Amino acid sequence: MQNVVPAQALSRRSRRWLYIAAGVALLAAFLIVVGGLLRFLPLVVPSNPSYPLYVTVYNGLLLGGGALLLAAAAGAVRAVTWRQDNQLALSTGQALSTFLDERFIFIRNVSKRAIGYVDAVLVGPPGVLVFRICDHRGVFYNEGNKWMIQQDQGRWKPLSWSPTDEAITDIRKIREFLMRHQIETPQVFGVVVFLGEPPTTVVTVQNPTVPVAHLDELHDRLLGNYLALMDRHDAATVTRMAELLYL
Repeated sequence: MQNVVPAQALSRRSRRWLYIAAGVALLAAFLIVVGGLLRFLPLVVPSNPSYPLYVTVYNGLLLGGGALLLAAAAGAVRAVTWRQDNQLALSTGQALSTFLDERFIFIRNVSKRAIGYVDAVLVGPPGVLVFRICDHRGVFYNEGNKWMIQQDQGRWKPLSWSPTDEAITDIRKIREFLMRHQIETPQVFGVVVFLGEPPTTVVTVQNPTVPVAHLDELHDRLLGNYLALMDRHDAATVTRMAELLYL
């Protein structure tokens, strides 16, 4: 099994964010300079009836420039902190490599405008398997798409997030993305993987909408859905789907 990360594509997206941030910063500087000139070199005297509007204009330019400057700074931080790899996905890929052959390609850190960020995808003859990888500790219960975590004294509290819902969203987006690129009826599945093992991480499931597994039970879980049929796509389609998700 190939275990890869689209480093060049991620670097391109990082540079794109830097270019956008630089452009926004230039626009912000222009607005601040114009607003400052209008404020300190007034073109309208206070006695003029239009003076309140004039003040509103230069204040708007200064505030707008300041807001854009903050947005540019946020974009620059986003660019330089863009994750080039995902250690959780790397560990998951290493576990998969123990039972998958060279027909499968495991792609970490999938990040596309049309899809968003996905921890990892596995592409092979059975189709595409979308991974939502969790490194959380605790005692969890999953039924359908609902999740709860056990608190002190055995009390249960609903999770504020649902890895199942996140996986379902990723599945839908990837299926739509592949169909837009002329992949007919792409078979897309999902799985929620917990890297923590008992007793630090315990997960109980009942009729899960998306399969849930620890790393050591991942193979058995996949046999019931994704790996149940090994010939859903031919080799050419597998290669095409992998290229679309990798580049």
